[in-house]
Amino acid sequence: MTGTHRPLSDWVVRLGPPPVPGTSPINDGDERADARDLPLFTEGWVRRAVAAGPDRSSVLALHHPATAVTYVELDDHGAPLRIGEAGAELIGRVETSWSHPVFGPDDLTALAALSREVRYLLLHRLDREGAPPPGLFHALPWEPVTELASAVVRLLDGGAPPSLSAEALDLGHWVTPAALGVTGPLEQLYEGLTEPDPVLAARGGTALCAGLRAADPARFPAPVTAALAEVARRLAAVNPFLRHAAVLAAEGLTGATPAGFAVPLEPALPKSASGTADRTVVRRTGEEDGPFAVRTETTPGGRLKVTVELTVEATPERERLLDAYGGAFLPVVVASPGGTLRYWVALEARRRWLSGTLDVPVVRGEFRAEEAVTGVWGLSGVSPDELLPSLAGTHRAGLRVWRAAAELSPAGHPLRRALRRFDGEGGAS
Repeated sequence: MTGTHRPLSDWVVRLGPPPVPGTSPINDGDERADARDLPLFTEGWVRRAVAAGPDRSSVLALHHPATAVTYVELDDHGAPLRIGEAGAELIGRVETSWSHPVFGPDDLTALAALSREVRYLLLHRLDREGAPPPGLFHALPWEPVTELASAVVRLLDGGAPPSLSAEALDLGHWVTPAALGVTGPLEQLYEGLTEPDPVLAARGGTALCAGLRAADPARFPAPVTAALAEVARRLAAVNPFLRHAAVLAAEGLTGATPAGFAVPLEPALPKSASGTADRTVVRRTGEEDGPFAVRTETTPGGRLKVTVELTVEATPERERLLDAYGGAFLPVVVASPGGTLRYWVALEARRRWLSGTLDVPVVRGEFRAEEAVTGVWGLSGVSPDELLPSLAGTHRAGLRVWRAAAELSPAGHPLRRALRRFDGEGGAS
């Protein structure tokens, strides 16, 4: 990548008459195009701040000295992006050393002083095209995220909904260059707790755990890391279906060694002293007597047998959770050189625990069980083809869980379609 100056925004408008009279001024008449990818800006442009708009304010622009053409960059609402001369100069220096710019302490301070729109666009493009240092993302507007996370902790502790700023109630996309799948689920969790809506809260908490696990915590300022880790710890304490994934998320944020669950898989079993094939041993997450246990067993017949136990006493709270989930399913992954296979273990409710089994072909690779238990709503984006191996690998009790969940799912849900195919292909009844 060269030091080419190109738009940060996907919308630009030319100062002066458009090239084709009567067309939209945005992107020279092509509003659906992304200005960052237009061939027009391949080379020859320089960064500037120019006076534009009715109030002649200073806005972000690109100027072509050879043709004297200038384009102003626009925000999501079509308004020019305001910026001063120092800000435009900073962006110009960043683009000159694209896509691995070096920021000094003064540059970081100047970056944080830019409007949130410009900060978002600059870091979004850097994240998409380069390898920016994690500390750059600390310049994003994080205060509303910390505010909302603290409110969620209060609600999870049983407190009353606090008064929040407008920015905290609508986080928008402003910090998404640093991490995807965090702010949206956090808002969903907050809404589910305040309405209250148990299904919405469960979905938000599940998605938040996944988003935190996938994020780079070095991109979060320390107060944000602490607040989000506290949310994860509270989720682990109040929702046993999230306990395992939430603990992993909190440990990942705080730098602790995650107590993840991964087992190497090998179809060709080693021989014992007597010449017979050995079976794999039981492995558990966390402590030996912890609340979440997964047993994996590779058989001489080339099968992987998975047994899951989640300690949850039969209480009214557990019943409310099961109602909100419409069925409990643990996602597991088998990663191999040939690709990644996803399965779901249907968990049957017993007196003091939830348990389930899965019996599938074994492949050379790694077995992982690091995601949160999900509900029938968590399967809505899964294709019937992906669900069929899990249906085929369950036992009769597990199949009853699948069928009960399908009854609660809306018409056209992938689980309903998968079960119809399963039964049509001679599956167990």
